[in-house]
Amino acid sequence: MKRARIAGLIVGALLLTGVANAGIYTVKDTLDYTANVGWQGPWFLPPDVTSDHSPYYRHQAEDWGWTHSIIDQIPSDALSIQKATLEIHAWDVDANDPGVGPHEGPEIDIIYANDVRLGILEDTGGRRWKSTKFDLPPAVVADLWTDAEVYIFMDIDNISDMSGHRVTLRYATLTVEYLVSGPGNPSRLTVHRFWSPVLGSHFYTANEDEKNKLETVYSHVWTYEGEAYHALPNDDEPNSAPVYRFWSPVLGGHFYTMDEAERDRLINEYPDVWVYEEIAWYAFPAKLQPSDTLAVFRLWSDALAHHFYTADEAEKNSLIKNYPDVWTYEGIAWYAYK
Repeated sequence: MKRARIAGLIVGALLLTGVANAGIYTVKDTLDYTANVGWQGPWFLPPDVTSDHSPYYRHQAEDWGWTHSIIDQIPSDALSIQKATLEIHAWDVDANDPGVGPHEGPEIDIIYANDVRLGILEDTGGRRWKSTKFDLPPAVVADLWTDAEVYIFMDIDNISDMSGHRVTLRYATLTVEYLVSGPGNPSRLTVHRFWSPVLGSHFYTANEDEKNKLETVYSHVWTYEGEAYHALPNDDEPNSAPVYRFWSPVLGGHFYTMDEAERDRLINEYPDVWVYEEIAWYAFPAKLQPSDTLAVFRLWSDALAHHFYTADEAEKNSLIKNYPDVWTYEGIAWYAYK
């Protein structure tokens, strides 16, 4: 499921702790209506929609849940998780309703994290919005440290007398405080390399789901060659910038560039050849790279009508020396981590 997140997902803050040179780095993951997928849920309320309308205003038989995943936001120097909290913004929770009839009573919306009960949503004082915050217990924090995700489930109006209360959610925010040994740099992505004897080209991806799909569904087309190098999931590190990805149905191959002018030229002048797909990952341009990064080299083949990228300098030199009639060296594409 594609999860869109509210701006400001990751906020780094260094605080002194008992560990020498350590600090706290805070990661926030907010899910709202942009995480909704058709009629499969989740059911976060979109803008300009009436709060007490179906399917967002849900009752006892319409329990639902969602998953917070922070795999791409974990700081690379994380030592442990100090604390994790969950905030749920809800509307019309009648937790203090005393009830007047045999089928009425207080609304009890129970929140679970990985099947561990966190508590209930607080009373909103009528048809109003209010946030309830929960501290994740040690068992859930341990799972979060291991899996980098947590599944939240809401059992709506969990009482025996079927009172019929409903609730609407606008968003949910998972906040995780990591103990870090240094500046709290975001985690790095593994860039995977594939070769296709069918298409006669290489393909690179930092998307684990895409990698797994190529290995399982399209193994007759793509052969996995291993990890190419490591990149970044965002531009939080100084001087980092996006690497743009294109696909050409004409040439049957992909192209990657972090040159914005080159990106714009392909989009504007060659729309019949190149289709812009997405930001593949983030890396560093030449002359702005950290000292512990390595160059990713770019080569072009007129014979194959494909580009080739490698962080292996020996491989680059071998192609230039042994196959000068096939490969032309074009320079350093970007810098990445080993």
